[in-house]
Amino acid sequence: MGAAGSVAYMFHKKGDIVITKSAAKEDDLMSIVLEAGAEDLKDDGESWEIICDPNTYENVMAALTQAGIKPEVAEIGMIPQTYTKLEGQQANTMIRLLEALEDHDDVQHVWSNFDIDQKQLEEVAG
Repeated sequence: MGAAGSVAYMFHKKGDIVITKSAAKEDDLMSIVLEAGAEDLKDDGESWEIICDPNTYENVMAALTQAGIKPEVAEIGMIPQTYTKLEGQQANTMIRLLEALEDHDDVQHVWSNFDIDQKQLEEVAG
């Protein structure tokens, strides 16, 4: 299936690296990844999320490895430009749709740009 009718323009292809907070201090991590070419370091609650261009992904990974920092997740994926807040029934419907897509044999990756309250996500997915 091609990208006909796709919303790919709403996403950027980016390196996405997640590191637990216990693995590195913010100041140390920031200087390591920014020097290696990362675009952003975000506080994700329990972890750090590093966003980089696909062209600098290998440099950032090498810098982390050299510093002895092991990522929880490291991939090149599609990062949404904006997020849409979903609540109530709309959120429940989206969660069920994503679960169905992820379970489908022909689907390799699912990217989304919705923002759902964590409690509701756990209740529906639970």
